[in-house]
This record gives sequence, C-alpha cells and structure tokens, in this order.
Amino acid sequence: MTLAWRAALVLAMLCGNAEAASCSSEEAGNARLAASEARDWDTLYDVFHRYGHCTAVPVSEAFSQSIGRLLASRWSELYELEYFAEANRAFREFVLEHIDVTISASDLRRIVDQVESCPGYARPICREIAARSRSALRVRSGEVTGPS
Repeated sequence: MTLAWRAALVLAMLCGNAEAASCSSEEAGNARLAASEARDWDTLYDVFHRYGHCTAVPVSEAFSQSIGRLLASRWSELYELEYFAEANRAFREFVLEHIDVTISASDLRRIVDQVESCPGYARPICREIAARSRSALRVRSGEVTGPS
C-alpha cells in the first residue's frame, strides 16, 4: 500500500467518523425529546443507541437531565444501569460523562447520599457516579472554575 493510498484511507475513515458523529437538526430535536422522555434505564439505553452520537448542547443537556433524574429518583433500579453498563462500556462512559453541572444541585446531592447505600455488585460504578456527582456539585458551588 502506497503512502498516498494510506493517507486517503485514513482521511476517508476520519471523514466517515465525523459524519457518523453529527446529526441533522431534525434528528437532534428527536434526540432531545426522546432523551427528555426517558423514564427508565431500558428506555435510556435504547435512546442512547439511536441518538447517542448527537452531541449538540441541547441534546447533551437532555441526556444529563434524564440521567440525573434516574439516578436521583430510581436508585432502587441501579441493577438495570449496572446491567447495561457492563454489557456496553460505551454506554457506561456515556452515562458517567453526563453526570455534570447541568443536573440540578438537589439531584446531585441526592445521588451522592444514595451512593452510600450502593450494593456490592455495583461498587465500581458507584464510586465513579459519586466522584462525578461531587465534582459537579463543587463546580456548581463555585469551588472549581475549570472542567471537572
């Protein structure tokens, strides 16, 4: 394979990945709505598969709000998150990345409190959830001015 051929192949791969990572405005609107309406981990996992590639700010915020709401109000269903997170590392990272300052302070505090009752099977993800939640709370309170 010549150097020019390799360069063309790399460029094609990069351009293909860039297209896959974007979404149309219609798709972004659908993604935001679907993410906002997710009321359980099964639905959120499905929405992640359909729209996880959409990275527009409103979509990202909708995912964060749903993840925060699920962690804060449906902690008893943590086993579902753990199941999906173990089956799909990309989903695990997606959830953890969306535990951020756009989640309400009250939800973040509730998540931190609930992590104390983390079941043994979920301790690794609970540590990450707690760290991300505490970091977001620090940023919200003004203790940290840079990215977490």
